Amino acid sequence: MKRRDFLKGMAVTGAAASVAGGMGMIPTLFAPRTAHAAGRNKLVFISDLHMNVVGAYSWLDKHAIDLAQFLNTVNARNDVAELIILGDLLDDWVSPVTYTPQTFADILAANYNNGVVPALQEVCHNPDIAVTYVTGNHDMLSFESQNKEVIATTFPGMTIISDPPGLGAYYRKDKVIWAEHGHRYTLFNAPDTWSRSDGHLPMGYFISRLAASKSLSEGQVYTTPEVLDLFVKSPDKVNEYLQQGGYKGEIGNIIDDFFIKAVFYAIALWSGKGPLDKFIMDNLDNFTSDPSVEDIASTYDTIFSGWPSRQDIVDHYEAVFNDLGHLSSAANLLFEMPERIKDLYPFTPRIVLFGHTHQAAFQYHSGDVETIYVNTGTWIDSKPMTWVEIEINDGNSGQRDYTVSLWFHGDSSPKQSGTVSVQSEQGYVIRHR
Repeated sequence: MKRRDFLKGMAVTGAAASVAGGMGMIPTLFAPRTAHAAGRNKLVFISDLHMNVVGAYSWLDKHAIDLAQFLNTVNARNDVAELIILGDLLDDWVSPVTYTPQTFADILAANYNNGVVPALQEVCHNPDIAVTYVTGNHDMLSFESQNKEVIATTFPGMTIISDPPGLGAYYRKDKVIWAEHGHRYTLFNAPDTWSRSDGHLPMGYFISRLAASKSLSEGQVYTTPEVLDLFVKSPDKVNEYLQQGGYKGEIGNIIDDFFIKAVFYAIALWSGKGPLDKFIMDNLDNFTSDPSVEDIASTYDTIFSGWPSRQDIVDHYEAVFNDLGHLSSAANLLFEMPERIKDLYPFTPRIVLFGHTHQAAFQYHSGDVETIYVNTGTWIDSKPMTWVEIEINDGNSGQRDYTVSLWFHGDSSPKQSGTVSVQSEQGYVIRHR
């Protein structure tokens, strides 16, 4: 895959845009089947549900009932035109190192009793609500035919946006909203088609499995964002575990290939795994044998230095810290749309939505044209349950208002809200609420 084809390999679609996939294809636009029909003028965005099999390492357990109730509420509303799931609907990453990785079918079967799968099925059966799923990193392999078929069979009518190497994005024909999971802008979790022949899974996959092993052994759930935050931001913590493992020398504060490799080794030791311990892969993602911790460290030993020549949208330093923050810098890049990336995106958005970080966020951006960035947050047990709604209203003289609201479960009103007004000749105006 060539330098600038990383983003072009995605699928882009939405209530009013569709594309079959492939490199640099231009989407075919058509009228949405539900938007603005019978007063339905709201888009509901959620992400990072992390449905998994039942286990002490699963991130979604206690909140599953709340999620099912939320989906039932969405289904009963008369103002929702579309439900958009921005990635990590399913989670085949979080599995202990010595376990056979769960399949998408395993995960879906495990989420009937808690009500999540039946509730989402009911939304998909609702003729007045379109349902769109965009791939994330923890369900990156949803582009594989057998996985896509399982999802499509379970949720009939759902639009699935997932193409190799594990990317997708959502937008509408009015070219105001751009939404995706956000993992493409992160070092540890972006699809990796360079480190291993015929592979897609990045280093973050293996860090997630190490975290699952630690969760299983201690009876306490550790999430990948928490683990990365702990070790990437603390060279002393990395040195502590490396020394316990018998490694000589110390790393400093300079981020380079050696630092990234040291972080991985330290996380492995923290989880109770040594260099020769093996990840059971069961041929997942074309692994014909089970790699050791040492094998994985060597496989991904140049992901930092190699990033600029592989995925030159954000730089490699920003890619590291995008895994630890709100992804606001990536949103700002899309708002600015510099010449060097213009050919990778179909338009310059005024509203950007990401997930991935598990940190709900709402930010206004000022400049020649004001914009809104919002992160949908997550539904996992250790975080507040959050989602985003966008209400679209047509005004006079061709004006269209997009009111973006960040919601927290249990609240009767949104935490933050703002409106972007779009007029064909006057441009974009933002009003704060």
